[in-house]
Amino acid sequence: MSTEPQPHIVDINAWVERARHDSQLYFERQATEILLASIGGSSSFGGKMFLKGGTLMGVVYASPRQTADIDFTARFDPSDSLLEELKKDLNGEMKRSAARLGYPDIVCRVQGLKKKPRPQGFEDLRFPAIEMKISYARRNTRQHDRLLEGASAHVLKVEVSFKEPIEAVELVQLGGDSIIHAYAFAELISEKMRALLQQEKRDRNRCQDVYDIAYLVRGEHFPKAEKDYILERLIKKSHVRDIDPDKESMSDPKIRKRTRKDWKDLKLEVPDLPDFDQTFDVLEAFYRSLPWESIPE
Repeated sequence: MSTEPQPHIVDINAWVERARHDSQLYFERQATEILLASIGGSSSFGGKMFLKGGTLMGVVYASPRQTADIDFTARFDPSDSLLEELKKDLNGEMKRSAARLGYPDIVCRVQGLKKKPRPQGFEDLRFPAIEMKISYARRNTRQHDRLLEGASAHVLKVEVSFKEPIEAVELVQLGGDSIIHAYAFAELISEKMRALLQQEKRDRNRCQDVYDIAYLVRGEHFPKAEKDYILERLIKKSHVRDIDPDKESMSDPKIRKRTRKDWKDLKLEVPDLPDFDQTFDVLEAFYRSLPWESIPE
């Protein structure tokens, strides 16, 4: 299967406009559009940062789950100088993108950058990440004053992960001439399955991934070649994290128990939240339908 990025045209305006009934969410999505266009338009970082996670689900796959999380995987090495380079580049790009997209009254600015899981030895950590806070405000308002003071209450949270294996990517055209690189379907769904399998090891609850995977696969028919590739990506992503999945792995009662625990909390993101067990059953059935028989013992 080809791993070359393929153009995927998306009407991001439709995603933004779906939030018009909620003034704060609408404002947040306008700021998100500016940020995405800025990263995509960056000559230094645009072709090396790949959108994934909840925002990709909403913008590209029209998921009803409303999340403000903006996640990327970077295809460049972390360094101590990176934070200032990224901050300077994005601040300049966001000024240009706001004007170009027709949002001259919105100001966006990098408010904070943090190395995760710790600053010591950042470059040598196995899977480091950067957490960014992007503040946004209407120009010439008290919000704007607070933004300039570095104390804005309106903030987009962005996480950039490093050293993650990534292969299946695509180009997403966000209306006009804005283009951003993103996880292709196989990369997105295999990473979400890997995260679910890793819950026990990391002591995390990933109920949102149950919802997302079921949303992506429910009622869909997948050719064998696509399932082959999804499984291939899952195996590679899992092995890098010291996980050795098999056909029975997603049927581990511990996974269902963990994801059930916080399921009702998803009502904040999905008002019309479906039944947990029915949703998990969709995920589990898809996982088991992957061509596990083709994996050498």
